[in-house]
Amino acid sequence: MSGYTIPQAVNSDFTAFKKQYGDFLNGSLDALAFKTIRVPFGIYEQREPNTYMVRVKLAGGVITPKQLLRLSNLSQTYANSVLHVTTRGGVQLHYVKIEDFLQVIEVLHEIGLTGRGGGGNTVRNITADPYAGIAKDEVFDVTPHALALTSKMLEKKDSYSLPRKYKIAFSGSAADRGGATFIDVGFIAKVQNGKKGFRVFVAGGMGAKSRVGHPFIDFLPENEIFLLSQAIKEVFDEKGNRKNKHNARLRFLFEELGEEEFRRLVEAKIEKLKAEGSWQIELEELPEVTPLNDSQLPTLSAEEQLWWDRYVYAQKQEGYFCAKVPLSLGDLPAKNAKELAQLLEKIAGDRDIIRFGSDQNIYLRNLQAGELISLYPTLKDISPLTVKPAIIGDSVVCTGAATCQLGITIPRGALKAIEKKLFSEGVNLDELKGLKIHMSGCPNSCGRHSIADIGFFGKVLREGSNPYPAYNILAGAKIGENITRFGKRVADISAYHLPSFMAELLKTWIEVKKEHKSFADWVDGAGEQKIVELAQKYSYVPPFDEDKNPYYDYLSNEIFSLKGRGAGECSAGMYDLIDADKKALLLALKEEPSQENLTNIRLLATRMLLIARGEEARSEKEVLEAFKKHFIEKGLVSAEFLPLLDGAATKEVVNLANAVIELYGTMDNSLKFAAEIEQKAAKIETKGADRFKDYRGVSCPMNFVKTKMDLAQMKSGEILEILLDDGAPIDNVPRSVASEGHAVEEQTKQDGGYWLVRIRKK
Repeated sequence: MSGYTIPQAVNSDFTAFKKQYGDFLNGSLDALAFKTIRVPFGIYEQREPNTYMVRVKLAGGVITPKQLLRLSNLSQTYANSVLHVTTRGGVQLHYVKIEDFLQVIEVLHEIGLTGRGGGGNTVRNITADPYAGIAKDEVFDVTPHALALTSKMLEKKDSYSLPRKYKIAFSGSAADRGGATFIDVGFIAKVQNGKKGFRVFVAGGMGAKSRVGHPFIDFLPENEIFLLSQAIKEVFDEKGNRKNKHNARLRFLFEELGEEEFRRLVEAKIEKLKAEGSWQIELEELPEVTPLNDSQLPTLSAEEQLWWDRYVYAQKQEGYFCAKVPLSLGDLPAKNAKELAQLLEKIAGDRDIIRFGSDQNIYLRNLQAGELISLYPTLKDISPLTVKPAIIGDSVVCTGAATCQLGITIPRGALKAIEKKLFSEGVNLDELKGLKIHMSGCPNSCGRHSIADIGFFGKVLREGSNPYPAYNILAGAKIGENITRFGKRVADISAYHLPSFMAELLKTWIEVKKEHKSFADWVDGAGEQKIVELAQKYSYVPPFDEDKNPYYDYLSNEIFSLKGRGAGECSAGMYDLIDADKKALLLALKEEPSQENLTNIRLLATRMLLIARGEEARSEKEVLEAFKKHFIEKGLVSAEFLPLLDGAATKEVVNLANAVIELYGTMDNSLKFAAEIEQKAAKIETKGADRFKDYRGVSCPMNFVKTKMDLAQMKSGEILEILLDDGAPIDNVPRSVASEGHAVEEQTKQDGGYWLVRIRKK
């Protein structure tokens, strides 16, 4: 099986990319502009300077032994010698250097793979059931559809400049192992009057505002999958929200338009596409696996039998089996991948033998029992999880704050701590086969926490003035054609107490599981309250001065903090801190005005919004000074409250608290307040610059990035004037500009406390 086809359009895009890459290296194309070019090629910057992740598309998780071998070599040469399997069945290469971009992409294209559409506002990797073609319950094999639609979408120029990402999935049965019921466009296989087709779901998706998909078409002929997908994509392209990325996914457009209008627009696009022609799709016929007459299993050792019971699945083709290879955190060391690829190449012939799944595991398929058993020693070397209960290998986590710019917590470390605790407590994990534990480092759901039996996503909680890493707890998801629902958000838990909480929860489930059809059914009954009670049992976090351990995240040697991370990268965590103080403030306002309570009201009110300005002041003195600097001196809070910051707190702090709460109500998704937006809009007198920009309120390093973009669009000798805040902006931006050869001719402090900087382009 050849996989998807890389069209000429992608090769042409790569030719353009090479020129733009050269322009970036020689300084004629700025970093922000180049980012908009590299991300749609699947290239993301990591936290460590000059290190990047390259995401590779594997439609339906399909990969050949030859491709796996070349990817392994690629990882050893240019990355960190690990292939990371993603939650969309693709592969990521981590710690790639910027100077190696072209070589990596060229090798990918040589082996029939691409990162085009691997990131950004594009048509992302199309997923499918990892058991497609071999599952006993499937209606038909959806693999050809995932491959053909990938090839067709790669051709289209409009696949790479959408309002937000666009995801498609295929499932072969009502069990929906491909995730069709909670994605932008999902297809579930059906046969009607002897013809193949699909039931279609639209406008689903996971993330901070998850939605289950809406049934849209009861039966779509199989040759119309591109026609419908393209029509929906064009409606999304034209009508989607490009101004606010938080409301830009297809599900929000569907809700804004309403189903009737959305359907009308899609049907109009379908008619247009039919009139234009070229909407038909060519489906490759895959080689058949001929059932065997003699399918008797050979004698297995006790160890092999335990592995077989945990990870081996009998296919619909008599005499053939599929084995799941559990990967720790989705990581496959390149040296092990090479060994596996070489063995499978000898065994496979033209058989479809490898799939990567959205659970970040490998599926080896179309193998006879003897072939599979002969691989067992190698599989143990490849993955130590092969000899462990299935619940460990089935757990899904994203990388979180370890590498991701968006991460709040480090779920990889948390899962390792949970695993260690479960084994130390002697929990019978084989009793938990089939239970899904998923973890994400932020609300974005890269760890698919919404669809787990037990899901977690990172957040921030606070004890006193000190933030600590924590997780929201979700429970009871159900997945299936007519039953899909996301997990209920039931409580939160500190990262520190998470292993103990999970050990007790799973022991409790083992005790009661025989009385319930599923974990979700238990949650619907007494389970939810039990989870809440356990979370409350483990809710105490000691003060920072008594025990610092809860204030470190797993795998981190630094005290947990959000300071220094941009609003766009961790606003969810910032909102957690703001919300915690706001709730405490509202409660304090209802209490009797004792001196202790008035002091607490003043502290909460002045601290509540500091994180929006990159401050994490810990002592009361630091909080009051920072509030004065960022809110009273900037005119966001009236100067009449200034006397309240000195001496003992008085009853007037109640008015201050109400003013802060009112200010919070004007804050937008980028952590800006209406008052400062109005201030920036006011006319500023300049000295006749060729270009003027107001970058007050823009934090480092984004203010420098924006300044670089301005200079990149100007001619040599022209004057740029910018406004910067006091503190880090005025300390850093002029110095950075000068280091790139531009002349900083003037920087003067203005009456409002901000700075005017005059720059002559080199």
